[in-house]
Amino acid sequence: MRTLHPHFCVYLMALGIPPVWRTVPLATRPGVAAAVLAFAALALVVGTRARQGRVRRFRGPRGRAAEPVDASWFTTHTLDGFPEAAVRARLKAPGAPPADRVYAAWVLAVHGMDAAGLEKHLSLPADLAHLLVEAAEPRRHNREPPEKCDESGGM
Repeated sequence: MRTLHPHFCVYLMALGIPPVWRTVPLATRPGVAAAVLAFAALALVVGTRARQGRVRRFRGPRGRAAEPVDASWFTTHTLDGFPEAAVRARLKAPGAPPADRVYAAWVLAVHGMDAAGLEKHLSLPADLAHLLVEAAEPRRHNREPPEKCDESGGM
């Protein structure tokens, strides 16, 4: 059964495209067709991802490795030094972030996240993010390692 016009190869020759399909032996045509389809699908996926700007990196993220989260992040002293008065004043403004997000930002600031990271990942206003990072600076430098904390979270 022939699905193409009988003079299809003549048209391809007129365009300067040689009839490569006729030179492939009949027994290997399904394998060649599968390889061509697989390559076309791969090219489609890669081209789409590149066009969308979401090309994945083959290497891991650059920069320092993230600190593992354990029970030492959430102790009875987690909110020590939290600038509550200044934060409450900013939370009364319209469109302010929820208090839970601000407390999460405080914990991350104490553990080393900068203001730009808080703005980007938690959608905090720039002034609030900078306030939290500046208030967390003394805690960040005076933090005891988790091995020195007992189970109740005290020193």
